[in-house]
Amino acid sequence: MATGLDASMIGWVELTPQDPVVAGSVGSFQLTYHVGEYGIDDGGTVKISVRFASDWGKPQFEDPTGLNYTSVSTDGPGRLQARFDPKGFIRPWQKCLVIDNAEWALSKGDTITVIYGDRSQGSPGTVAQTFREYTFEFRVAVDAFGTGQFAVLDDQPTLEIIPDKAAKLVLISPTRVAVGEDFAVGIKVEDSWGNPAVGHQGHVDLQVPEGVTGLPTRVDLTGHDGVIRIDGVQCAQAGQIMLAGTAPGLTRGESPPMEVVESLGHLRPFWGDLHGQSEETVGTNSVEDYFRFARDVSLVDFTGHQGNDFQITPEFWERIGRCALEFNEPGRFVVFPGYEWSATTPAGGDRNVHYLEDGQPIHRTSHWQVAGDEAGHASDRYPVGELFSQLQQGRPALVVPHIGGRPANLAFHDPDLEPIIEIYSAWGQFEWLLEEAIERGYQVGFSGGSDDHKGRPGASYPGSSSFGVYGGLTCVYASELTRSGVWEALKSRRCYATSGQRIALDVRAQADGTGLEHLMGEAFDVSSGELSLSVQATGTDEIEEVLIVRGRPGAGIETVSRYPSTIIRDRQRLRVVWSGARIKGRDRIATWDGELRIEGAQIVGAEGYAFDSAAEGIRSQSQQHVAWQSVTSGDEDGVVLELAEEPSHGTLTFNSPIAQFEVDLAQIDDEPFIFAAGGEGLQVTVEYLPVGAGSRHVNFEATVEIAVAPEPTAVYVRLTQIDGARAWSSPFYASRR
Repeated sequence: MATGLDASMIGWVELTPQDPVVAGSVGSFQLTYHVGEYGIDDGGTVKISVRFASDWGKPQFEDPTGLNYTSVSTDGPGRLQARFDPKGFIRPWQKCLVIDNAEWALSKGDTITVIYGDRSQGSPGTVAQTFREYTFEFRVAVDAFGTGQFAVLDDQPTLEIIPDKAAKLVLISPTRVAVGEDFAVGIKVEDSWGNPAVGHQGHVDLQVPEGVTGLPTRVDLTGHDGVIRIDGVQCAQAGQIMLAGTAPGLTRGESPPMEVVESLGHLRPFWGDLHGQSEETVGTNSVEDYFRFARDVSLVDFTGHQGNDFQITPEFWERIGRCALEFNEPGRFVVFPGYEWSATTPAGGDRNVHYLEDGQPIHRTSHWQVAGDEAGHASDRYPVGELFSQLQQGRPALVVPHIGGRPANLAFHDPDLEPIIEIYSAWGQFEWLLEEAIERGYQVGFSGGSDDHKGRPGASYPGSSSFGVYGGLTCVYASELTRSGVWEALKSRRCYATSGQRIALDVRAQADGTGLEHLMGEAFDVSSGELSLSVQATGTDEIEEVLIVRGRPGAGIETVSRYPSTIIRDRQRLRVVWSGARIKGRDRIATWDGELRIEGAQIVGAEGYAFDSAAEGIRSQSQQHVAWQSVTSGDEDGVVLELAEEPSHGTLTFNSPIAQFEVDLAQIDDEPFIFAAGGEGLQVTVEYLPVGAGSRHVNFEATVEIAVAPEPTAVYVRLTQIDGARAWSSPFYASRR
């Protein structure tokens, strides 16, 4: 409510219908604002906003037969002008329908009627938000006098966004367990947008491997809100196993491959998502819902809540801490208290602050959206050097640079506080960040997170808005599932990042033939110049390639080894992949909606490659043509074309807003054709489909030369599956002087 304005004088609003709305459905909604005692002057404005994270269809006013057509009218004498402004109101209510009263004034009792998805002239309607929200709101604010000062109505009607019907089955299991050890298996059903299908009623038939006990062959999900956790499962014998399940009308579900060992040893892998926020800042649903989802739905082992600091009130900071304490359950689910220190990029950019202990203070960048906390200003720390100095004096803290809306600035770095950087999240794939860190000589490990804004930490699908990819995950090798165990693994860089899949990756190194084994993230000396790597990985799909990458300041980043060493290609299947981002900053998403045509060859089938959302994918195809919708944010999307026969001639023409080119198919042989399109790695790659390793499991050794240099050489592994999913090991830092 704006200062000095009487809420009772502003008016009121109603919304119809108010029945629960299915995520991603198409409908029509009428919002009617009843003008209050103040009226609305000539030059006054009404703003109707939804949250930044919402992907409700963008209102359009030009095509009454098109999707998301929105009409705005009044029964008063005013003349209204409507427009959409993506940053039209105060964060988080930024996506804004702005209605200006251009002529004459409206009086008490007049109405302004907005119909989202007005079907009166042929529009199919408006597309609802694709993710679940208990209290979705069109927030109405009024500037009755044309002063630029807005009052938010006290009472706003809300809608509940509910999941669609179940579309796919998901199974979750640990990556490594010991023979005879109890573990848990998660079984859930999701709609096409990745929401848990809470209303699903039905059973799942499980294929239970020999030697597995405690897991029934049939599970009834009725009444379980789309997800069930089964505890007390055991394996009686060592080996690699994978659980699978089927359910009527759903896609088959497979668990991540699980390694059963006789003895776990000192370290074991745990999965987590340390990064996201809830509706109290710029996300969706409450902080309590956030932690419940991570624990009970995405079934991660550890998590954190990183709200933007300049929105965290003292009361909400206390609530975050209370939730972290209450939800933290050693051995089951680990929660770290923390926040996102959110500065402008020149002052340090986005950095997550995690605490090991409860009851720690928050040191904000500012109180930009926090009012009434005069005493709290003294604890603000800006720029990031001031934050580093403060945290060095306090209890244990861990700081993680990342790229969210705003990028972290790696010109600033504290090696004690910043052992890892986040290179993958729902905002995109950021290999340029890891490369910059290596080129600057930093010794950091790699993590992945979701930066979830949609109430789904650990299982963060992008929907159809500002988030380009499925959220990432971090796997740590820790001695135990406790705060101290996970903390020690992160501080030691004994972790790796994935694009959200639970890919098992174990990389070891030996130097100088000593037999001493180093774990990922370690720094050590090499005297002979050779580093021996042992790589063992098991994917959630077949593995296409594993790259060994080396880099150091002044020497650049280079691939020094590849597995398999020989690329075998299927010459009747052509893969066309587009990738990259527009820029490194906030507006980085690249829109690739387009088509390709082939002359001189015949397409007999086409399938999508690495599309992240139901809003993306192939939209039409024929024997000579494929069209798609797609966005990338540093990642890759594409199509795989099955041809009637291996082409001996012909051309492929590619056309999108970003790239247009024609390539002779005869030019494509063992090496791909690459068309560079500027931006941050924007390019299109055309190649015959690599067959890959032909297996989900790889186990190989490689040798990497380490040159004499004043700075350590970073050596890491990048794994890619045939579905486009990726994993990045934290580097080894080998010194030869």
